[in-house]
Amino acid sequence: MSPSPFNPRTTREAALWLTETMEGALNPEQQRALEQWRAAHPDNERAWLHIEALRRRMAGLEPHAGYQSLSQGSQGHSRRQALKALAVLGLFGCAGQLAYRNFWQPGPELTYRNGASAPQHIELEDGSQLTLDASTEIAVLFDSRQRRVQLLAGRLLIRSGHPSNANERPLSVYTVHGQVRALGTRFSVELQEPATQVELFDGAVEVQARQSPANPLRLAPGQRARFTPTGIEPATGTSAEPAWSKGLLVADNMRLDAFVEQLSRYRPGLLRYSDEIAALRISGVYPLADTDAVLDALPLSLPVQVLRRSRYWVTLSGR
Repeated sequence: MSPSPFNPRTTREAALWLTETMEGALNPEQQRALEQWRAAHPDNERAWLHIEALRRRMAGLEPHAGYQSLSQGSQGHSRRQALKALAVLGLFGCAGQLAYRNFWQPGPELTYRNGASAPQHIELEDGSQLTLDASTEIAVLFDSRQRRVQLLAGRLLIRSGHPSNANERPLSVYTVHGQVRALGTRFSVELQEPATQVELFDGAVEVQARQSPANPLRLAPGQRARFTPTGIEPATGTSAEPAWSKGLLVADNMRLDAFVEQLSRYRPGLLRYSDEIAALRISGVYPLADTDAVLDALPLSLPVQVLRRSRYWVTLSGR
C-alpha cells in the first residue's frame, strides 16, 4: 500500500528544515525547534524520516557537495530560494512515494491546491463555487456522466451549480472514506483522521461510506455527519457556515495556544509560543489574509511579545 499524502504545509515546512540542515550543523536552539516540529504531528515525523531515507541512499555522496556547487555564483536570498526549490522537488519526486501524484501526471483531472494562506475561491465550469481552506488540495473531473471533486487533503466549502443536465451529471465529493452527493446545496467537507466530516447548510446531501454504499444517509440543513470507509455516524446539529470560509478566525475566549495553532495554518514556516503564555485567553475576529498584522496586534491586548527570526520562524513569549 502506498503511503498517505503529505499535505502542502508539511511538505513546505520539511523543505525549510532541509535547507537549514544543508547549510551545516544546527545550533542547539535550532535542533530543539526541529525536534518540536517533528513531535508536533505524525506527518511531520514521517516527512523527516523520508528525508533521512533519501540521505541514506545518497550516503556515497559528499554531504555538502550539492550545496557547495549551488553556492558558486549564487548569493544570500537567491541561493536559499534555489535550495528550497530543490528540497521541495526532492520531497515530491522520490520514486512516487509522496502523494499529489495527480499534480505531476498527465490526465483529464484538474488539480487545485491552496497552501499556507487565506482561503482561496474557485468557480467551476458548471457554476459551482468552491472555497479551499489552507493546506487543501482537490482534483476535479467533469465529463459527460459526472461532476467529481476528489478531496485529497484539507477542507472545502461548496455551493453547487445547477447545469441543465444536473440529474444526469451528479456533483459528488469523494474522499478516501466515501462520497458526498450534492442535491442542489451548500455544504462543507473536511478530511480528518480517521474519518471525513460533512456539514450541510442548505439543500440536501447524500453520504455514502466507501464499503457500504447501499446504506446512504441523507442530511437536512443544519446537520453534520462523520463517516469512515465502513460506516456513518448518526447526524447531529451544526452551526452556520464556518468563519474560515469567509477568511476570518473567530476567537471567543480561546486559549492562546489553540489560537496560535489555528493561525499557523495560514502562514508558512514555524509559529511557536512559550509555555508561560499558552493559557492566556483571547477574543476577537481576525483576518486570515494578513497573519503578520494579526501577530502585530497581539501585544496590544495581551502581555506577549513577538520575536521574528525570519518570515518563517516566529515565536510568541511573555513580556
